[in-house]
Amino acid sequence: MVNMRVYSTTCAAASRFCLMRFYIQPEKRRKSANIYPAATLGIAKGMLRTTVKGRPMETSGKYWVVSPNVRFNPRTVNDWRQASVKWKAAFMGWQPDDDRHRLGPKFARAIQPGDTILIARRFGGEPETVGFGTVVGGFKTRLSGFKPHEPFGSLRQLDPFVPMSRPPASLPILQAVNQTAALHQLHPEWNPQHKVLCRWLDAKLATAAKTERGKPSQRQTHEVKFGPLPSDGQLEYQVRTPELVKQARKREAALVTRYRLWIEHQDRKLRIFRVHRLQCDAFEDARQNLIEAKCSASREYIRMAVGQLLDYAFQAQDEIGECHKAILVPNKPDMSLVQWLGTLGISVIWEDGSVFLDNANGQFT
Repeated sequence: MVNMRVYSTTCAAASRFCLMRFYIQPEKRRKSANIYPAATLGIAKGMLRTTVKGRPMETSGKYWVVSPNVRFNPRTVNDWRQASVKWKAAFMGWQPDDDRHRLGPKFARAIQPGDTILIARRFGGEPETVGFGTVVGGFKTRLSGFKPHEPFGSLRQLDPFVPMSRPPASLPILQAVNQTAALHQLHPEWNPQHKVLCRWLDAKLATAAKTERGKPSQRQTHEVKFGPLPSDGQLEYQVRTPELVKQARKREAALVTRYRLWIEHQDRKLRIFRVHRLQCDAFEDARQNLIEAKCSASREYIRMAVGQLLDYAFQAQDEIGECHKAILVPNKPDMSLVQWLGTLGISVIWEDGSVFLDNANGQFT
C-alpha cells in the first residue's frame, strides 16, 4: 500500500524542482546568446542599440514578424511584396476591429511606434523576406495614392525601411519565421537566435537612418563607373544618329548604376562578364541573375533585349550554367509584353520612384 505522506512529499519536491527549472532556464539561454558573434554577421558595435552607458541592450522596443501573404493567396504575394517595398509599409489582411481574428487588432494596436517589423515568411522550407523597418505613427487603413489590388485590414508605415529579399546565409532567420501565422513576436530577451537576428536588424536600420540623414540620394551619386557599351552587333543603334546612341548609352548606364546601388544596399554584388566579345550589363553570382538593361520599356527595346539575353545565356552556359534572366527598364512595360516575356522565362525589373521592383517575387530586387 502506498504511503500517502511520502507520496505527497515527493510530489511537492518534484513541483518545486520544475518551477526552479522553469525560472532558471531563461538565464541559461541568455548566457548562450553569443553563439552567433556579431562579428560573424559584420555587425559593428557602434551600430547596435545601446544603453546610456554605451553597452548593447537586450531589446529596445519590440520586434515583430509579419507575413507578406496578406490575403492568404499565393497568387498575390508578389503584389503585396511590391506594395511593401514601394510604400515602405507592412500590411495585415484582418481588420483592426475584427474580434473573430485577434491578429487584426493585435497588428493595429499591440505594435507601437519605435517597434521593428520584419516582413517575412517561411515558404517551401526556406525563409522568404521582403524587408524590415521601424514603425512610425499609428495604424492606417489607407494611404494617399495607394490603390490596393485587393482589400486589406490595416497597415503600418516603416521609416527607415530596408528592402532585403535575401538575408545573409549565416543569419538564423529560419528559426524566426518557423510558423504559419500572419503575425508573431520575436523574443531576443531569452531566445539566443532571435537576439542575433534582432541585433542584425538594429545594425542595418542604424546604417539606413544614418544614410537618410546624410544624403545625397542614390540618384546623385556617380561613384560607380561602367565602360562604354559595345557598338558592334547592337541592332537597335544601327539606324540611329551618334547623338541618339550617346544619349541611350548614358541613360542605360545611369539606370544600371541606380540598380547596382539598390543591390549593394542589400549587401549583394553585381558585375559584368564578357563572352565571345559579348558583354552583359549585369550579373549576380549569388543568385545566378543575368540582366540586360534598356533605356525604354517600349516593345522595340524589349525585343532587342530578349535576343541579347538568350544569346548571352547560350554563349555563357558552360561558365555560369542555368541562370535567371531579366530585363531592366526605367518603368513597368505593358502587361502584354510582361506576359510574353513570361512564356520565354524572362522576368522584368523596373524602377518605381526611388525603389526597384520585379515580377519574380523579389528574385532580382
